[in-house]
Amino acid sequence: MRLQSLLKQMALATLTLVFAISCSQSTPNVTSFSEANASSFRVALVTTGPKDNNSWDQACFEGLKLIKDKFNAQVDFTGSIDAEHSEAVIHKYAQAGYDLVIAASGAYPKAAEKVAKDFPRTKFALITTYPGNNKNLGAVAFRSGEVGYLTGALAAMKTKTNKVGYIVGAPYPVYKEEEALFRRGVKATNPSVQASTAFLNTWSDTDKATKVAMGMVNSGVDVLAINADEAGLAALKAVTQKSGISVIGWAKDQYELAPGKVLTSVLQDIPNLVLNAAVLTQQGRWEGKLYKFGLKEKIYDFASFHGTLTAQEENAFKAIREGVTTGKVDVSP
Repeated sequence: MRLQSLLKQMALATLTLVFAISCSQSTPNVTSFSEANASSFRVALVTTGPKDNNSWDQACFEGLKLIKDKFNAQVDFTGSIDAEHSEAVIHKYAQAGYDLVIAASGAYPKAAEKVAKDFPRTKFALITTYPGNNKNLGAVAFRSGEVGYLTGALAAMKTKTNKVGYIVGAPYPVYKEEEALFRRGVKATNPSVQASTAFLNTWSDTDKATKVAMGMVNSGVDVLAINADEAGLAALKAVTQKSGISVIGWAKDQYELAPGKVLTSVLQDIPNLVLNAAVLTQQGRWEGKLYKFGLKEKIYDFASFHGTLTAQEENAFKAIREGVTTGKVDVSP
């Protein structure tokens, strides 16, 4: 009898365990994936630049490392791939059976579209503003209108000449949105201020960026927001040599490049933006759409003002930022 009782208890325990496992699998949670399951998750990243350029591409590579650490994923990376050669690289990863292929550039949508059609079971993520195919190709992007508006507002607050400027590396949709909202932020803050903007069509041509920025300064612009990676750094250093010029930096705190001249910098958490593509995939929520992240999700932020704003200006900026974050201020494209 004791043996029969023991067998019944063992059978009951087994059924309880099976039930528990089946219930846990019905509600995916990325924080509860076992190491054994996560290790089968394969993710590849393709970028237009190298992984050590202290810029966009390196930040995306840092995101790939976050994916590896969070999910114990198998990862691979290919850098310095231009738009012309991107289709072959993306295709290579899809054919090799990678679960998620991340194409981290606004130059890659056409290539990703073609490959996504041939591999419907593979998930593809662009790191740019792109609507997606509502199937397996989607995108994660910054809610760029937020910082476009806020940098425009700040520039309008600080200008003494009533002329401000915005310079960006490429006319991708995400930056067109940013530029449009920069103009809107300027006009909402001070309708008398004129805004000049420029798309460089390069992230690395330092001479071109410097020439464009100096041209704006010579036309009377005294506050510039510069978002152009390596090219932008050269422009920032050049214009801040001139008296009375202030700059809003980008990507990381650039104050030390020109102390007293850099009002603040837009901080972008690019690694966590990239990570979000993998999180959505692992949660089973990747639906081939555009997923945007911004101030509310702490993917965007602003560096310290380092005393470059008066208390009144800083309070005014905080109030505008609060309005943008809560939706009281319209920053839709």
